[in-house]
Amino acid sequence: MNTDHINYQQKIAQSTSEEKDQELLTKSENAPKQQINSTSTGINRNSISTNDESQRVNQIPENSMNLLTPIERRERTLTLFVIGVISLLTGIDYAIILPTAWGYINTFMQYHYGGFVMGILLSVFALSGAIAGIILGYLNDIGISLKRLVLFGIMFKIIGNILYFIGINIYIVVISRLIAGIGMGLVPPLLAELSRRSTPQTRTQLLSKILGCRQIGLLVGPCFTIFFKHMKFNLLGINVTMHNAPGLLMAILWAILALLTVFFFFDLPTTTINHNSVSNSLNDYTFLQAMKRVYKICKQPVIIVLLITSFIAYFNQTALETTLTPFTNQQFNWHELQVSILFAVAGIEITLVYVVLHFITKKYPDQSILLFGYIILSIACLIAVIILPFSEPGTKKYLPIFLIFVALDILALPLIVVTTTSLFTQQTNHDEQGIGQGIQRFVINVATIIGPLYAGGLLQFTWTMLCSMFFIVLLGTFLIVAIYRSFKRNPDEELAALINPTNNNR
Repeated sequence: MNTDHINYQQKIAQSTSEEKDQELLTKSENAPKQQINSTSTGINRNSISTNDESQRVNQIPENSMNLLTPIERRERTLTLFVIGVISLLTGIDYAIILPTAWGYINTFMQYHYGGFVMGILLSVFALSGAIAGIILGYLNDIGISLKRLVLFGIMFKIIGNILYFIGINIYIVVISRLIAGIGMGLVPPLLAELSRRSTPQTRTQLLSKILGCRQIGLLVGPCFTIFFKHMKFNLLGINVTMHNAPGLLMAILWAILALLTVFFFFDLPTTTINHNSVSNSLNDYTFLQAMKRVYKICKQPVIIVLLITSFIAYFNQTALETTLTPFTNQQFNWHELQVSILFAVAGIEITLVYVVLHFITKKYPDQSILLFGYIILSIACLIAVIILPFSEPGTKKYLPIFLIFVALDILALPLIVVTTTSLFTQQTNHDEQGIGQGIQRFVINVATIIGPLYAGGLLQFTWTMLCSMFFIVLLGTFLIVAIYRSFKRNPDEELAALINPTNNNR
């Protein structure tokens, strides 16, 4: 494979050289003869404009797949397939563990303390994933094999789900989710890998497909829950019920995925120089250096705004999910069936938005889609703030308006999630994608912890909660407008995504 990549690079270099020579020849033929001398020739050779280079770069993505050898195309496709399956399983994991966790907790302790333990269960999962994401992202940046990191994360997923299935006591259940959360640390380096295997023009489309796989998992997950309802048998001395069966199923699915990763996941090729830099990075690694990288990334105003907008989007979404069930029960006398139908319809809507995103990103820049998403989210919150004070418990007079609010909120979420991730990768250096995604996922995980806690504390003051959410969404919209023209695109990123490294050590 190394020889193929070297030949591939040489072809690109030769093609580029021929293009430049042709440009110089054309210029020399059109220029006045008296100006064609040794001095002007030297100047022309050293003054190939940035515009010409950027035009050449912009032309490459159109035929990027043609530049890859058949083996490289196959490896790229298989790797992206495995990443999509990982995204799918994270969605299924969330969709079958969360609904059954409440009943599982109450089998170990009194109902009165179940809510507190449920909060701990969600918090330790998100927190361990946030910390692991930064660590694995940094390790990926300094050259550790992504395939090894993925297998490392999957191993924690398998161990965590096995412990969740065994569930000797409530402490084992909590520890199991803590361990499984470490496995979520593989998400940042995988998102970084997507940025390395795509150009800025195609990145948002690729992200929408991968994140859409997770949404499909969220839709498929409840189907397993229905199947688990009638499950009750004994396996190796452990009673299998609908509460611990999700742990067994996910352990099996993650084990199968580990095998797929071993045979069908391929790292990007490295060279002798890259291997030496990896060794130097590992030898020079300190916690202070990692923090310096974090500071370097986070001190940029555009990065700060993207982190804030990511936090607001997930904070808003998790707060809505937390209050939806008790609010609809109080206002419209809804029960589990009605809420489940609403979530199912919402899942279908989100999936359709991901599909539409694949096409609209070809015509509109990411920052425009992000701003549009925040405008929709602002309108949704404004509707809730204006209408809610007039809503009386037990009446369905304002049910259509409530459904419009939910529909707009759900419509905005994929637009914000995909574009903030894509824009973040575009504002981050190529060799800092892993730790950069770790930082963003850390902020997102913190939002998923704070959102439910904040909303849960204001269940009796829903209008106050919506007002505060409306103002922070307006803040996010204002920040996007303020730095709208500051979004940049790295002109070398297209070549980095397409041209494989070669060994220049002669």
